[in-house]
Amino acid sequence: MSTVVNYFQARHGAEFSIAGFSLSLTLSEVAPTANPQAFSLTFQGPAEPQLTQQTVVLERAGDDALAIFMVPASRNSSGVQYHAVFNN
Repeated sequence: MSTVVNYFQARHGAEFSIAGFSLSLTLSEVAPTANPQAFSLTFQGPAEPQLTQQTVVLERAGDDALAIFMVPASRNSSGVQYHAVFNN
């Protein structure tokens, strides 16, 4: 298993801020994909503001900043869910 997936698994449920935006996202799922060399992340964010599909910089106290490509995937009663996919 890659270091990246281990990093995110250890932070399941953690809150991340988005550089340049006044919102935070909670890591709600770290899951395998149909490709055994990949995994996906799901983040829960507020209903507003909604991010567009883009590369964002995740920040969390005590961790290095990470640039990842995220896509708004769906709306739910809590706001908007975003997905990111990583290939190992």
